[in-house]
Formats: sequence, structure tokens, C-alpha cells
Amino acid sequence: MPDARSLVVDATASAGHPCAYGVFGVAGSGTSAVITAVATAAAGDDPSRLVRGLPADPDAGSVAVVDDVHTLDDASLLRLANLVSRSDITVVVGGRALDHRRPLHELLGAIAARGRVVFLAPLTTPGVVERSRRRLLTGAAAAVVRASGGNRAAVDAGLAAVAAHPDETDQRVLADLATAAIGARHHQTLRRLDRQVLRTLAIAGAGATLDPDTVAAICEVDDDTARSLIDAARASGFLGDSDGFLAAAVSPLAAVVGAHQITAVREAVVRIRLAHDTLTVDGAIAAAQSGISHPELAALLVDAARDATGHRRMAVWSAARAAGAPHAVVDPELARAALETDDLTVATRVADESLASTDDGVVALGVRIGAAVAARRGTYSRAAQLFRWLGADRAGSQAAVGVVALLAAGDRTAAAEFAAAARSAPPTTDNAADSLLAEGVVASLEATAATAVGSVLRSMSLRSDAGITVEDAADVAVLLHIHSGDLRGARSVVDRAGLDRPTPSVRSRLLEAWIAMAGGDLADAADIVGAVTPVHHRDLLLAHALAVGVARRRGDTGTLGAAWRAAQTTVAEAEVDLFALLPLGELWLAAVRVGDAGRMSHLVDEVGRLLGALDDPPVWATAWHWFGVQAAILGDRPDALVPHARALGVAAESTPYAAVLARAGRVWLRVLQGDDVPDAPPLSENQIHTAATELQVWGHAFDGARLAAEGALRIGDTRAATALLQTARTIGTAGPAADGGQGGSALSEREAEVAERLVLGETYREIGAALFISAKTVEHHVARIRRRLGAQSRSELLSMLRAAGYGSASD
Repeated sequence: MPDARSLVVDATASAGHPCAYGVFGVAGSGTSAVITAVATAAAGDDPSRLVRGLPADPDAGSVAVVDDVHTLDDASLLRLANLVSRSDITVVVGGRALDHRRPLHELLGAIAARGRVVFLAPLTTPGVVERSRRRLLTGAAAAVVRASGGNRAAVDAGLAAVAAHPDETDQRVLADLATAAIGARHHQTLRRLDRQVLRTLAIAGAGATLDPDTVAAICEVDDDTARSLIDAARASGFLGDSDGFLAAAVSPLAAVVGAHQITAVREAVVRIRLAHDTLTVDGAIAAAQSGISHPELAALLVDAARDATGHRRMAVWSAARAAGAPHAVVDPELARAALETDDLTVATRVADESLASTDDGVVALGVRIGAAVAARRGTYSRAAQLFRWLGADRAGSQAAVGVVALLAAGDRTAAAEFAAAARSAPPTTDNAADSLLAEGVVASLEATAATAVGSVLRSMSLRSDAGITVEDAADVAVLLHIHSGDLRGARSVVDRAGLDRPTPSVRSRLLEAWIAMAGGDLADAADIVGAVTPVHHRDLLLAHALAVGVARRRGDTGTLGAAWRAAQTTVAEAEVDLFALLPLGELWLAAVRVGDAGRMSHLVDEVGRLLGALDDPPVWATAWHWFGVQAAILGDRPDALVPHARALGVAAESTPYAAVLARAGRVWLRVLQGDDVPDAPPLSENQIHTAATELQVWGHAFDGARLAAEGALRIGDTRAATALLQTARTIGTAGPAADGGQGGSALSEREAEVAERLVLGETYREIGAALFISAKTVEHHVARIRRRLGAQSRSELLSMLRAAGYGSASD
């Protein structure tokens, strides 16, 4: 207590010289002990000079000691002020500095005029360490300060508990002993306070300012009494700076006052602050979390939630729900915010509570939310189960989402029922977006990818965010393009989505990495995977597939083995669905490559059943059957290649991508069979070269290089073998595929726009402003362009872009 110590030093030095000293503090701050020490020091060697209490007419040279001056009436305070003004005596007073007692303030002024006034501050952590004689170290002492608020009496209660265990050395145990004793003291102290003072403390605990109007209204007293209650609350030792109530005393206060009274006070505080428009959003959140439900509170939180972003948005919507806002208003927004921030726990809670409703609309919304959660967890079986339980007759405006969920799980019959129900949904923008996405997925099973992509892109145009959907329209569009071998189309969707959503989801970023990997840009794919943090199973499966895919294409056996081992837990948990065929196929190849195909066999069988249930749709099945061809080749099982090659042959009638893969599959089978096929003409170098280069053009450069290399090893003619080896080297080192078979520039449309402006000398910020993207996104595009072109420096990059014709246009 450095201020008290300095006051004693002053009194000792001034012994025999009349002076005035005032020591003020809250209850338990040690004022009585300090004034005793000061008075003793001021009396020097003659203790008979001490006069305790308020003397009528003390002798000259006396040391008058008056404690608890705040309890004196106004007349007594005036008499004491007159004594202080005498120059022939020393006066030492102590008590509470009550803000609303004018005579007390006048006394303080009189003391300050003759001597010194000290206000005792709470003990600090170093002070508690010293006061404990170093039994407590900094961590334990800090815990004591938090529990006590630095109140000396409370600290001493804790230190007494510590002293009762002289053999204990564990600092955590000592801290627990001290804080328990401090809590008991809080309880005892609060029990001795007046009921109205306790209510005033409860007002402070509710986060309200202790102004006379608020206290008078809640305590139902006049203004003067309210001021007295405020003074008493501040003097109690339970309030800190800005009248903040001691957090460690919240539970003791509730125990003394009663939970019902605490709630009543909080509700009253909220009503008053709402009436005066002084309730902050944080205060409203705290009120809702404490169990207060009020229409105006809910309305305030709903308005605030609509303007919030990120995790804050979810917290405010949760509070609005707790405050009694209508579920129809809150639940969609809360679930949307939870899904955007990947908090599936909150979204699941909303879904489960909605499923128990008696309102069919709320139940249907709960099913939609639950299905969206299930999709992110990679359990489309759960999503389909929810919609089957709901039934098409109750689905209402959620029917279109049910179509996507059921088709993803392979239930075409139930999906048809929900599709019929979706046609009767109100034509709102959200319903139209859902219906277009559903129509696109249905079309992908029956028509070409172009037809399906058209509907999906129109859905994407109607909704600027992912919403509460099992699948984001942009992600489905990317998947459709990749499954069709159209990497340029996939890149264009990614670029377009980036305009609408500056912060892409983890799934979107991973699909972007897949485009890079399929196009041969392994460095870019690895960079993207390393830059994201997948949390949910769907994203984890995709990330692991990318890791093994990059390692396999690099021929890095050690890294492939490590990546496969890292993926095994995710693989064990995996389910099969229509939108997971790419990662499942890549993991299948990895398992075959490392000799652990058995771990994937059940999933491979499940994919077969899923595609069979959906009538083996070429748009989705083509890529899977190519994985099957590759698995057979890696496993050296030509017989296992045949059914997949036949399936590609059937699909070839529907899509050019399947036709390319079918031709490559037939050539590869002949390469494996060698000369063992009776009555078959020998395989030519030109056939192998054509198949390999077609694979490269359609986004399978790695497979094309392998085919050419395999052909070189098995063809008899030395010249042809040499040519095929050169083809393998050329394809293998050609870098990223330009456009997935669509022709055109080696850069995507967005990369070309960036390149054009970069050559013209624009900065990243200027390019971003012109293209409506961030400077960071521009930097990302430039880095990818450098890797794609193989430029080693910025100057080399600019030279290569100028040589390619970029920047030739006028300003």
C-alpha cells in the first residue's frame, strides 16, 4: 500500500507539528488500519496526545483520530471541519468518500488545505505477492486480484487461507484456496448490506450506469435516496472503475439476492435503456444471453444482426433468437451465418429445434438447414433421410433443395416427387435460384453438361451468396465443367464467383486447386491446398485427394505414401455422393499405387451402385470410369480395365470428352495387351501419339505422358519408341493445359485481363479497381501467370507477355 506508507512517513517526519490527514477508501480497503498508523506516527513518543472520536474542544497539541466520518450527520461534519481548521492540533480522519455528501466534500477540502488526503487504491498483483511474503507467485497473485478486485480485506481473507496450509507449494492449489476464501467473504459481506444497496449493485451488475434516474426507477425511491444508494454501492468495495461490478462476486450476489431478483433487475434495466435508446448492441447481446426476452430487445438485435458480418453476425442473430425474435425471421439468417463461418454446431442446433416445431414451414426450413449441415459433413445419406422424412407434400419452398440432396444420394425416384412439388413453390428469387440449381442437376443426369451448366449458372446469377444450400451453385458449375474436361470453363466460373464473393469458401478454393492440378499446374495446386484450412469432412476429403494427386503426378512415392496415410481416417469416414466422385477417384488411384486398394474397395463398390441407380449418367460417370481405367493400369489388371472402357465407349456417343477418354482407353488396353490380341492389327506409334496428345488437350497431361511412355516400352519399332518417348517428355514438360480442349490462350480469361493491364504498367491496386477485385487477388493471379509461363522474374514475365501480344492495345 505505497500511498498509505508514504502518509505514515510524512506523519512521522511531522510529529509534534500540527497537521491534518485524511484517508478514504471503500469498505475493506484498510482505512481504519491506516489512520491508526498515521495517528500513532503523528503522536510521536507521547501516545497520551491521541484523542479518539469527535472531541468537543481538544487541548493544543492533541492528535484527534476520527474514523468512519461518512456515518456522521451534517452537523458533526461541520464541527469536524472546524477542528481541522485549528492550527494547534493534528486531525486524522478516515472513511468513505461519498460523492453526493456535500458536507463531506467540504471536510475533504479543509483537510487538503492543511495537510494531505489519500484515497486508497486496490492492491495490485505485485502488492499481493509482497503481502503474501512471496508465498504466492505472479500467476496465483493475479488470480487473487481478479477474485478480490484488489480489496485489502478480501485479499487478506484469501491469504489467511493460504497461511493455513504452510506445507502446500503448488501455486494452482494455493490460488484455489485463496479464491474460495475470497468468495466466502464476498457472500458474508453482501449478506450484511441493505436490500436496496444490493439491488443497486445488481443494477451495476446488469451493465447499467448508476445514474439517479435509473436507480430511482428500479428501486422505486426518490432521487435523494437514489443518490445515497449509489454512494453506498460505490463504497461497498464491489464496484470498480466506471461502476463495473466485480465479476467474481456475481454468483455470491445472485445467491444472496436470489436469481429471480437478479433477473427482474436486469429486465428493468433493459426496459429503461430501450426506452431511452441507450442500450448498446453488446449490452443487448448480454441481456439476451442472460435470459431476457423482450420484443423491443429482439427488434434491436435483429436490426443489428442485419448489419453485422462474420462471427459477429452469428452472435447477434443468436442473441436475437434468445430475445424472442420470430423463428421465421431469425432461423434462416442464423443458420446462414453459422454455415458461412463453418460453425456447424450452431446450425445443427437451429435445425434440430426447428424439426420439433408444429409449424410445417419451420420444420421444412429445419430440414433444409440439417441437410446443408449433412452435406458439409459428407453425409448425403443424412440429407436424403431428412427430406424423405419431411415428404414432398410438406416440403413447400424447400422442395428444390430436396431434389439436389436426393439425387446426390442416388434416390432418383424421391427426387422426381420433390421436383414436381418444387414447381408449385412461390416464384421468389431464392426459390427460383433453388429451382434452377435443381433443374441443372437433373439435366446433368439426362442431357449434356452444357444444358446443365446453363441452369446452374442462372441459379448462380440469382444468388450472390451460398445461402442455406446443400451445394453452392458456383461449385456445382465448376464440378460440371471439370467432369466434362472443360478446365477453361471451370476457371471462368471461379473468376466470376470471385467478383460476387471476395472471400471464397474453402471448398471453392480447393476446387480451384483441382483445376490447377488437372491442368498440370501442380505448384499452384499445392500452394492453394497449403493456404486453406479444411475443417469439415467434405473439404478434408477434397484436400487429401489433392495432396495425393499432386504427389502422384510428381512421381514422389514418399510424399504419396505419407499423404495417403494422412488421408486414411477421412477415407474411413467417407460416404459416397454424386459430388464427391473426383476426390474419391483420386484417392482410389492413390490406394492402388501404394498397394492399399482394399481400403477403398467398399467406396468403389458404392460409387458403382450410386451411378447405377442414376442410370450411369455420362456427365458424371465419364470421369469415374477414367479413374477405373487408371486404377486397372496401376494395378496391372487389364481385365478390370475392360468394363470401364466399355462404359466410356457408351458415353462417347453423348459427350466429346467421353469420346476422347474412350479412344485413349482402347489404345491403352491395346498397349497393355501387346501382341496377344489375335487378328488385331498392330498398334501404331501415331495412334498412341494421338491418344496421348488428346489426353493432354483435355486436361490429362499426366496420363497422356504415361500412355506415351508405356507405348514406347511396348512398341517394337525403335524409331517409333524413340518418337513416343519424345512425346512423353514433351507432354510431361509442357506445363499446364491451356484450356481443357476448348482452344484459345494459355491464360484464363481473367488472367488475360490481368496480364493486359500489367503490361500497360498498372499497379495491383489499379488493376483490382478496374476489374472489381482486391489487390491481393491480383497478386495471386500474377503469381499463377508467372508459374504458368515459367517466368523467373518480373522483367522476364513482362517480356514474355509482350511477346505473346499482351499490352499491344491502346490505352
